[in-house]
Amino acid sequence: MSRILKRPMFRKGGEVMEGIMTGIKPRQNYNLGKRVEEYQNVLRSSMGQPVGADPLARFLIETGQTLVGGEAAGGTKLQEILGATRKPTQNLFAALDKKAASDRSINLQGAILGIKGQQAIDAAKAKGKNNLQKEFSPENLRDRLFLERSKETKGFKKDLKQLKPYVTSTFDAITRKKIPTIPAFKGKNISYMPHSISGTKVSYAVNEMMPGTLYFRPDQELSIFERDPEKNAIIQYNIATGEILREIPL
Repeated sequence: MSRILKRPMFRKGGEVMEGIMTGIKPRQNYNLGKRVEEYQNVLRSSMGQPVGADPLARFLIETGQTLVGGEAAGGTKLQEILGATRKPTQNLFAALDKKAASDRSINLQGAILGIKGQQAIDAAKAKGKNNLQKEFSPENLRDRLFLERSKETKGFKKDLKQLKPYVTSTFDAITRKKIPTIPAFKGKNISYMPHSISGTKVSYAVNEMMPGTLYFRPDQELSIFERDPEKNAIIQYNIATGEILREIPL
């Protein structure tokens, strides 16, 4: 078994056309080739069987009739045979030319239909992929979150996301994913600033902020905050760049 597994086809990745696979080439564009062949078969079927006898059979019949009828008599035997085959030969070549032209037309039309069919399939796949990407885009997620958070809730106390539906939806769907890419914010936790709600009024509790965590306030959507115990202050950053805007003493 160990010797078998050392053969070339087991040592390499991808296509290995050696040993029993020598001379075998990978199949390429199979779908397109198959589709062209199917179109050509449909075209041949729609045209039906050729009118008249087979060209070779017709040649033999015409030659035999000419010889038996003595139309080319009056010379040597060779001259008689040549004379008898002259017209049947002309008819044979004309029939073969007509058949070749028909085959070329079928092949060309089949290829055109096959290519157009493949292009239509490729276009449909590309459109489906674009629609899928759009469906799962951050903007689409933001809009869905916004619609959900904007629903009227009667008899229930609204939370922060329901009080600020668009700002919090934008933060959760878009901004939150961008924050870790900013050097100043790498490796830090992200959360909403601790708060309490009374009716529609929001009070933020900065004393509950934990060091090492970035806190977002919907009423200041262009900023994000962090507690610095060494400076005993709240650091306010530009949420898009990580630049320190100010230090707020505690």
